[in-house]
Amino acid sequence: MKMLKELMISVAIVAVFFLLVGIVLPSHRHLSESIDTNRKPTLVYDTINGFGRWKDWNAVTAHDPRAQLKISGPAAGVGAQIDYDGSGVGKGSWKITGSQTNQSVDFAITNGDMGSNKKSAITIKPDKSEKNTTVVQTYDVDYGFNLLGRYAGLYAGSYAGEDMKVDLRRLTGLLAEVPNLAYDQLTPALTGTKYAELPASDVITINSGTVINDFAHVYDSVKNNNQWLKRVMDANNLEPAGPFYLVTEDVNTANYGYNLVQPVKKKGSTATTGLTGVALQGTVKFATIPARKVVTTSVAATDYNALQLTRDALRAWALVHGYQIADKSFEVYKDGVDKSFTAGAASFDVYWPVK
Repeated sequence: MKMLKELMISVAIVAVFFLLVGIVLPSHRHLSESIDTNRKPTLVYDTINGFGRWKDWNAVTAHDPRAQLKISGPAAGVGAQIDYDGSGVGKGSWKITGSQTNQSVDFAITNGDMGSNKKSAITIKPDKSEKNTTVVQTYDVDYGFNLLGRYAGLYAGSYAGEDMKVDLRRLTGLLAEVPNLAYDQLTPALTGTKYAELPASDVITINSGTVINDFAHVYDSVKNNNQWLKRVMDANNLEPAGPFYLVTEDVNTANYGYNLVQPVKKKGSTATTGLTGVALQGTVKFATIPARKVVTTSVAATDYNALQLTRDALRAWALVHGYQIADKSFEVYKDGVDKSFTAGAASFDVYWPVK
């Protein structure tokens, strides 16, 4: 009996000690981690301000790559949400609750960890030189009067803190593969950047071979090849079904290679596919381009010389928004040959096919 009393007293002492310590432990935890990157704030912001690349940077999918993901709400910004469910991570969600362009994104988090009112914020801090950017991620959680939760908070750094380190490492890793361009600040400005779907079309096409990559040589090449396509159209009673476009096959500082592509249809027809028996000349070829998914942007008051920068900028936009490039880029020459090679005089639509 004496031993039982001593045991009960010991248990009571431990319980009181547990309660006293739990009461003085903080009811709220705040954690912070940071990492540096040389990527532009625009790229960081657009990557985290939606969930197209979330699976590539968040620790949840690092723990469980097979977790089921469901994105809902707007494509980006406040209200966008991703829900996950996986055997290794349980069920949970991240929802964007605040967003300041190129500065910060706030998230509300639900998961199986102890605590309530879980929040994370990612802040983007460019240095004075604007050559490097510090990305800071914070995590906040409330435990209230849940003493077990307060004790769990002692170890928050070992799970939530480590997850933030994973988030930031993966984020900067994926950004390293993106062209380092602030596409929202370019001249000429990109307009109407978006995802789109193009219908199938009949085309005639001619390959340029290798052309010296300067204004004059590319202009002469495009003009001559365009004449070949016009001869084939005239010989087959065809007309353009839209402006011609150039598919970039190879480009570097010295050389440029492309396919000149002209959508065609029978004169007076509205059908953009279904042609047969087209008589070809020289190295001109006929093809039917299937319907495809693309990302696209437009530039105006510019010329051929701006197209490489525009291609790279659109590719950067596509990658941070979660699109996978599926094929070579192409540019629609909306104003024909001569105007497109006149400084600052033309408009172009630029495309990257995506999966």
